[in-house]
Amino acid sequence: MRTATALTLALLLGFASAQTTTAPPPAGGSSSGQQTAGTPPAAAQQAGLDLPQALKRAYAGGTALATAQTNLQNAELQLQAATADPSTLVVQKTQAQQAVALGRVTVASTELQVLQSVVSAYLALYEAQQDVSLAQAQLDLANKNLAVAQAKYQDGNATALQVSQARTAQQSAQQALANATAKVPTNAAQLATLLGVTDLGSVNVAAPPDFPRVTVKLADLQNGLLERLPNVVQAEQAVDLYTLQVKLYDNDYTPRMTYQAAKTSLDNAQRTLATARQNASTSVANAYQAAKNAYANIAIAQENLKNAQQVLVQDQAAFQAGTVAAVQVQSDRVNVASAEYSVLQAQDTYRNAVVTLSLSAGRDLTGLVAPATSGSGGAS
Repeated sequence: MRTATALTLALLLGFASAQTTTAPPPAGGSSSGQQTAGTPPAAAQQAGLDLPQALKRAYAGGTALATAQTNLQNAELQLQAATADPSTLVVQKTQAQQAVALGRVTVASTELQVLQSVVSAYLALYEAQQDVSLAQAQLDLANKNLAVAQAKYQDGNATALQVSQARTAQQSAQQALANATAKVPTNAAQLATLLGVTDLGSVNVAAPPDFPRVTVKLADLQNGLLERLPNVVQAEQAVDLYTLQVKLYDNDYTPRMTYQAAKTSLDNAQRTLATARQNASTSVANAYQAAKNAYANIAIAQENLKNAQQVLVQDQAAFQAGTVAAVQVQSDRVNVASAEYSVLQAQDTYRNAVVTLSLSAGRDLTGLVAPATSGSGGAS
């Protein structure tokens, strides 16, 4: 489900600025992401970058993947040279082979690391931009509440304390808006760095796509897991290399200390490998459960949104009947917008959890990596 925060806020601001006694427009469809005709969300109108484009730019212009690919190319060249040179010894040839194998796993892992970084930064920027809209709506409501309190005080129907409390709430809303506004350029700069550009300008990022529900079984993610993680592969290669050295040094013409050193290194490498395997299994299991929990929390946030929408509908009817003031409906609309923002946060928590699980499992579970790495990349 796409959040419709921008739509609700647009309707809210229109209601607040109109200051008429006519009934506010209905709130139907606010949770489904549908747009009313002629009233597209401001973020959608100005969106210049979406998540797939951002990821494509990061793969094309970022340094992390380029470095991993360059290292792999160098390793392949060294292996070719070692294979063509008849004087290459078995240890050196084995190391060259291992470098290529590790390089390939590292490239795949780096793609997932870039995915995690870009998704995290993108979601943070999008949330920050939506937070500004929500904070502005909350400030508008606080301004209205202060005006109402002052009017009541003039009529002798409110105390000075109530006016002071309303003013404090208004000042707090002003600070919240300032804080939310300040986050946008900071988060934009972080995303720009990942995309390999100096500045994103004032671009508004589009709503992130829905991530598929994790339906794969944990056992399937653990199948072949150790061959997909660079640190485990590297630990296995160390065991293989020291095993080879121990075999080569177990003779009468190699100094005993050399053999013992290789044997000690092998023992240490085996312990390191065991730890890496255990950590990998634990990490993917924890990430798997975290993704499941995050997905369940989306339904809770959506239910809270439905409750807020029902309150709004009821108060709209009461407003039509003349039993509820306009400011109450405005407050209800802010509550709906706030609930929509909570849905967005729950969805983003799940999105980040899926990416973390992808990295832990060495498999892309978002469906974003392959399209982003195909072709030359780079979105204008």
